[in-house]
Parts: sequence; structure tokens; C-alpha cells
Amino acid sequence: MADGRFKVTLSALAVVLVALALARLGDAVGKRELMRAVREVRLERARVGAEFEEMVDRKVRLELDQQLLSHRITHMSKREHYLVVSRDRGTVQLFFGDKELLEVKFRLRGSTDGVSQFVTLPKGTFQILGKRMDTDWYRPDWLYRLEGLTPPRDSAERLVRNAFGPAELFLGGALSIHGPVSDAVPEGAVDHTYIELDEKSLKAVANAVGPGSLVYIE
Repeated sequence: MADGRFKVTLSALAVVLVALALARLGDAVGKRELMRAVREVRLERARVGAEFEEMVDRKVRLELDQQLLSHRITHMSKREHYLVVSRDRGTVQLFFGDKELLEVKFRLRGSTDGVSQFVTLPKGTFQILGKRMDTDWYRPDWLYRLEGLTPPRDSAERLVRNAFGPAELFLGGALSIHGPVSDAVPEGAVDHTYIELDEKSLKAVANAVGPGSLVYIE
């Protein structure tokens, strides 16, 4: 009789143990599912956040485009020369009101950082801050010393005529429009980023615009 009760007790204990094991297994599976769901939610949140930031950025760019186009439309009614620099097409256009007078390809030159800054520059309107119709350049002392030479006292000996082509337009922020740099000017001596035009086109542009003229950079 006692043996029978012992067997019943063992059977009941086995049932309890099995139930506990199944409960723990179910709990573990549930936790894994919950953790997987949490990871999925986090990934989805990150994706939605990235899409939202992209949409905000696109909205800002579109607003800038709209402002730039509105400004250009207003300027078209004025009988003034202005420039449009298209980075996508690599062109400089000369306009008079709504009439295009010239379109020419350009090359972007300068330091790696300067070129990168120009490429990523937001679209906007610049003014020509200065213009010179000669681009004479004088070799600095440090260049002579770098070459192991004594710098001459006579500035005429340092002179490189039209070192940057027949004209130069200053846009500010170490950005200019000018011609090809003379071979007499070492690469390390050029301390700015520039939009390089061929000499014929540069003369036409420089003769048409001057300080105060607008430059639209697209």
C-alpha cells in the first residue's frame, strides 16, 4: 500500500517537473520572440528615421531651389548681365536679362578640400566682389628659398605676367573665376579654388560683368 502511494507521488512529481520544464521552455521561447520583435522594431524605427531625415533634407533643397529660381525670374526682367554656374553640367552661362549670350565648359581647380567644399556648397546667389583685367603675380620669398635661391630685391625679376589668364573675378570665400594658371606658378603657390575658363570665353565674361554682378551657383 505504501509502495503504491510512493509510485503515485513519483508520478505526480514527474508531471510537475515536466510542467515546469515546459513552462521554462515556453518562457525562453517567448523571450527570444520578444527580443527578436524588439530588434525588428529598432531597425524599423531607424529606417523610418533615416527616411524622415532624407525627406526633411529634400524639402530644404527644394525650398532653396524655389528661392533661387524666383530670384532668377526677378532678375530676368532687369537689363543686366549675370552668370549661372551649373555644377552638374560643368558649364558657365552668361545671361543678359532672359537672353543667354554664352555657354562654356569650365574646369574646377584647387586643393582637394576646396574642390570638395565647392561641390557640396548649397545652391545660392553670389556677387562678384572684385575684378581685375590683368593677373600679374610676383614670386614670393619662400618660393625662392624653397628652390635654394636668394630672393631678388627687384620686383620686376619676380613678375609673372597674366599668371592666371587675361582676367580674374573674385567671388569671395577663396573662390575665383579665371583662366589657366601659368606654368611659372607652382601648384603649391595657388591658395584658392577657381573655376577655370578658356581665355577667349573668360575675356567675354569679364568684359560683361563686374563688381556687384550676380552669380547663380546651381
